[in-house]
Amino acid sequence: MDKKYWLLVALAAIGFGWVFGCPAGNFWVKITVTVCALCAGSFAAAGVPWRRAEVTLREVAVGAAAAAALYGVFWLGDFCAAQVFGFAPRQVEAIYAIRELGNPWLVGAVLLLVTSPGEELFWRGYVQRAAARRWGARRGQIAGTLLYGAVHLVSGNFMLVMAALVAGAFWCALYRWRGNLTACVVSHALWTVGVFLLFPIR
Repeated sequence: MDKKYWLLVALAAIGFGWVFGCPAGNFWVKITVTVCALCAGSFAAAGVPWRRAEVTLREVAVGAAAAAALYGVFWLGDFCAAQVFGFAPRQVEAIYAIRELGNPWLVGAVLLLVTSPGEELFWRGYVQRAAARRWGARRGQIAGTLLYGAVHLVSGNFMLVMAALVAGAFWCALYRWRGNLTACVVSHALWTVGVFLLFPIR
């Protein structure tokens, strides 16, 4: 793996550390800046990984179905976590408190049009893709999952880290299965808007 790859992974760690670990500044501004910077860096290093020809009705439908399936996984996971971990409901509510840091319409637009597509372009389209080329599809999928979860550790929120690991594993598997980013982008965008704004679990 070349130095550019690890430099961008380090940049992701720094950026997510700034987003989740630094109380100064607005969360939505910081996450937007971070994701855009990561996308710009990955595009410069390896080109844009998403092609217009990959956007088909079939892939969009797969992405929508995947979003619904992931929502079900999280609904069940929230129920189970609340039974096992006494702190789980409080930590989940802390995640939802982020909604109050911006106008709901602007938050929805950022989730749908910027952070969700941008994270897929970087984490699946660059991090997982490059790792798979270097180490093979299975190890690339594992690396993509673990790195995505690891950058959320700075939040200090166990439930957020677990959510990132579960969602990351889901989207990494989806990317490996479909072979392109369309289903992942649609799934990520619909799921975040659904679980965070339209149909919150808490």
